[in-house]
Amino acid sequence: MENITFAQRMKNIFKKYGYYFLLGALVFAVVLTLIIVGVSGSKDTPIVEDSTPVNTTVSPYLPVLNASIYKGYYGDELMYNATLKQWETHNGIDFTAASGSKVYSILDGVVKDVYSNVLEGQVVVVEHENGLVSTYGSLDENLNVKVGDSVNRGQQVGTISTTSTSEADAGAHLHFSLTDNGKKIDPASYLNIETK
Repeated sequence: MENITFAQRMKNIFKKYGYYFLLGALVFAVVLTLIIVGVSGSKDTPIVEDSTPVNTTVSPYLPVLNASIYKGYYGDELMYNATLKQWETHNGIDFTAASGSKVYSILDGVVKDVYSNVLEGQVVVVEHENGLVSTYGSLDENLNVKVGDSVNRGQQVGTISTTSTSEADAGAHLHFSLTDNGKKIDPASYLNIETK
């Protein structure tokens, strides 16, 4: 019987089954690449149930001009509220500007609600087409609209003030939030602005 070295055995096995080893390695590389791309992509890309834009015919108007962003949207993570001294989510954007700065409706719509409470201050809620609802908080008590009013894109609904006691550390500001068919969404992505 002929003595076959280990190297010769491996060479014979590779000749006979090499195609399968190569195919397996290729499949493994493709699967690994898909996993890596999927994991890294999911960190930066929000999960979107419906990729249809809310309103593609009219670009939104900014709710306040010449403002700075004090606090961005943190719907899925906690951030510290210095006024209330607690960790919480933040379902809107806080725009800081001079007290009395005008606040505008981002799109055409109808004023659905006007209310006031200690934490949010004076609030105006505007209902737009396709289930989009914009909310403007920490407004001055002297509003430019009332429930049932039709508003146009860029029409003034109120002015910035300090009526929100839950975010007193921000000073005069607008707390602006959006819902799409009842689901809170990041206003920055809708308005195409950078907040973080």
